[in-house]
Amino acid sequence: MSRHKENPQGTTLPLGNSFYPYFIRTFFEQELLSFFVVFLSIFGILKYGQYIFFHFNTSPAVILTSVGVEVAAIYLGGYRMGVPIMFARFLATLTSPAHPLPVVIVFSTFVYTLQAIIGGYVLRRLGFKATIGTVRSALILISTSVVLPVIASTTVLLVEWQSGTLPPSVFAAWGRAWAGGVFSIIMFTPLITSWCKETYKKTTSQIIETSVALCFLTLAIYLTFWTPLPQGNLFLILYLLFTVLFWVALRMHPRITAAALFMVATLGIAGTISTHFGTNPLSEQLVANELFILLIAPIFFILSSLVEERRAGMAAAAIHVSELESAHHKLFLEDQSKSVFLATLAHELRNPVAPVVSAIELMRIKVKEEGGPDILHLINIADTHIATLTHLLDDLLDITRISKKKFRLQKENVELQSVITNSLQTVNALYTSRNHSLSISMPEESLWIEADPLRLEQIFVNLLNNAAKYTAPGGHILLSVVHNKEKGLRIGVRDNGVGIEPHMLGKIFEYFIQANDRSAAGLGIGLSLTKRLVELHGGEIWAESEGLNCGSEFIVVLPVSKSIQLPLIAPTKGRRKSFFPFQNKFTEKKYSILIVDDNEAAAEGLGKLLEHSGHTISLAFDGPAAIKKMRDTTTPIVLLDIGLPGMDGYSVARYLRQKHDTKPLVLIALTGYGQREDKAKAHQAGFDYHLTKPVSIGDIQNILTQLPIDL
Repeated sequence: MSRHKENPQGTTLPLGNSFYPYFIRTFFEQELLSFFVVFLSIFGILKYGQYIFFHFNTSPAVILTSVGVEVAAIYLGGYRMGVPIMFARFLATLTSPAHPLPVVIVFSTFVYTLQAIIGGYVLRRLGFKATIGTVRSALILISTSVVLPVIASTTVLLVEWQSGTLPPSVFAAWGRAWAGGVFSIIMFTPLITSWCKETYKKTTSQIIETSVALCFLTLAIYLTFWTPLPQGNLFLILYLLFTVLFWVALRMHPRITAAALFMVATLGIAGTISTHFGTNPLSEQLVANELFILLIAPIFFILSSLVEERRAGMAAAAIHVSELESAHHKLFLEDQSKSVFLATLAHELRNPVAPVVSAIELMRIKVKEEGGPDILHLINIADTHIATLTHLLDDLLDITRISKKKFRLQKENVELQSVITNSLQTVNALYTSRNHSLSISMPEESLWIEADPLRLEQIFVNLLNNAAKYTAPGGHILLSVVHNKEKGLRIGVRDNGVGIEPHMLGKIFEYFIQANDRSAAGLGIGLSLTKRLVELHGGEIWAESEGLNCGSEFIVVLPVSKSIQLPLIAPTKGRRKSFFPFQNKFTEKKYSILIVDDNEAAAEGLGKLLEHSGHTISLAFDGPAAIKKMRDTTTPIVLLDIGLPGMDGYSVARYLRQKHDTKPLVLIALTGYGQREDKAKAHQAGFDYHLTKPVSIGDIQNILTQLPIDL
């Protein structure tokens, strides 16, 4: 059974010894083809140059030497291309009508082959780009074309001098050979490398524009080199030629520029030889045209490479911009998803907290009635931690809303002392549990500031909580307020706690960041939220600390409204104040209340609390059930959860308002979302009050005390 192998073209090749002759045969076929192309090109150019030289008895025109083809062959095909170059040179020189001496033939063949190898090596070594897409490549090409032909032209003249066949005009012979090499490299090499090394796709409009430009270029070459018009209108004709070349260099790929300059060189020299006008000898006219083309070619190569380099830079920049936009969009989506997740998490966590709050309050009532100070102490501890959890959930919601730029302050003229009093009342339980002493230093007179009172209180509570968390039990905390007419209000919260390392002072206000040596319970968003709230008020906040175990101080500076006149009173001596938790007073009137919540535990827990207060309670766990109960009863008060499955609380509220518009009805919204727009949406749906979960019995009793007596 014979073994076979699939080659890249899909044909089946036999494995074993027969494969290697096939591989060698294929390799030699490809090499021989490239060798033949290089040999034929060089030999043809050399023979055509000899024909022009002897037929017209003048210089063979610079472009008719094959140096540029030889250098391009070595650059593209490697040093093995020296073989066809050597054979072509040898055969062309051997059959020259000038009949050079054998020593000249041998040395000429060797030197020109070596010169091509050196040229290819230099281009590769210096990083020449085949497409001439950079200014560096254009300068490498120009420099190589000027320096490289010196090797062969000088060596051949030395050999001729040694052999006694040196021409009478040595400098002219050397200059003709050198100039021929320069022009051949600057014309043939970029043309071959740019069209053979790399391909690129062109749009239909680019093909049309290129075709039109080359047609105009052909016309300009014809008028410049094939007609007598330049004799009297030289500058006008040159303007036409330059206009087209600038068009090509500025608008098209460098390979088109190489092709355009090659057309100018070949067609221009051909026109000069074929239709010689004027009184100047053909050789002088030919040299003048050759020098003209030598001068303009480097200019347009550099210009074209500059444009291509700029185009490539813009394309790379566009790719980077696209990548950055994509990355930005991805980060935006991730940040949005994170914000939605945090908001949803905070909302959903409120639901299981609600029945816990109700259960703790009910246990507190039972314990107070039946006795048991130890159990009451445990209940108070649980209540404190529930309050902390609720505070964390509020922070999560606020931080996500600020991130989404949906957060708005409701500013008004606020008395600073009342805000501080409320803040101290909020943190009193925490300070009492940790046995912290708190000193207050502030002016005696009333201080007024334009701010959002709820958010200003949140700033103070966060700073006071932060100081308590990072201060050991029994520590001391100072809250100081100083008013400066120029700088505004300076509020400082200083503690003698664990302190902050210097490198963390700038990072402590970032999201989810906690100093390693200030580890404590929390999400690491309290200070971040505080900083955002301060900035929304137009103020600034920073932290100061001398290091670990040296305490720290958080300083807030808030601007003072010019419309409010504050007394310039120096701060009084610090004094100790005590604050106690707020005690709710239950209303004496008893009501019939419907509680609607899909969280059965929360509904039942709240219902038992209200029943214990003497109210009549009925429960429903979805919207349709609530509507049915309202048809069968005359319940005037409905505690209605917003996030009901199917028919949400807004829809239920609108329906009840429509069907019970002639009866007294109080709708109280229960929801995990407590922002102002949530309250506004509830009001539009027909709710009278809005409570944010978890709801305590005191929150509900406060509302019931405000209801009319005849309800």
